[in-house]
Amino acid sequence: MIDGSPLAGPFIGDINATHRFVHPRMFRSDFMEFFSKVHPAVPAFMFVPVIAFTAWRAAALGGAPIALGTLAAGFVFWTLTEYLLHRFYFHLAPTTAVRKWLYFYSHGIHHQYPDDFYRLLMPPILSVGAAALFYGLFALVMPPAAASGTFAGFVLGYLYYDYVHFATHFAKPPRAAWLSPIANVMKEQRRRHMKHHFQDHTRGFGVSMPLWDHVFGTHEGR
Repeated sequence: MIDGSPLAGPFIGDINATHRFVHPRMFRSDFMEFFSKVHPAVPAFMFVPVIAFTAWRAAALGGAPIALGTLAAGFVFWTLTEYLLHRFYFHLAPTTAVRKWLYFYSHGIHHQYPDDFYRLLMPPILSVGAAALFYGLFALVMPPAAASGTFAGFVLGYLYYDYVHFATHFAKPPRAAWLSPIANVMKEQRRRHMKHHFQDHTRGFGVSMPLWDHVFGTHEGR
């Protein structure tokens, strides 16, 4: 840790070590520490109205087919974005001090402390800025109807990813027989993600779905 850094320092030893059921402090500042956490209800509270408005705007400007098509395209584009971020940024090889810092405080902390309830979803201080950036990119290269629909699908994909990740760590599959299809999906997602966590960090980068792992040859197998 660099002297004078605002970061707290409970992180010692091997950055790949795993500590179960521990909730570490990331920042010395109480203000920064507060905004590094998020309650699971917050992303939905913030982004569901955004999804509804941009999907409605896409339909109003371009009609239902444009809205549905671009929403689906935005969702798929999110899954690719999720995969690329997870593989190439969140698992940045910690070969230098700077890369080690970037890796650990963006994602390595989650691998070292996987049971930290309030750090399983992206905090709004980051997600709002990222959402604004992507909307600006979509608006720059697409007509208004397509940009709105694509953004709606993109954010929907992000929320799906966030809650799949949260459920994988904390939710139990339903036991009712009529909900067995949902339970089976949850169990398979947990199997894949836990294998990524505890056996092989170089595979299984798709959290919400394994599509791009199959495309790019990083599927974890059985």
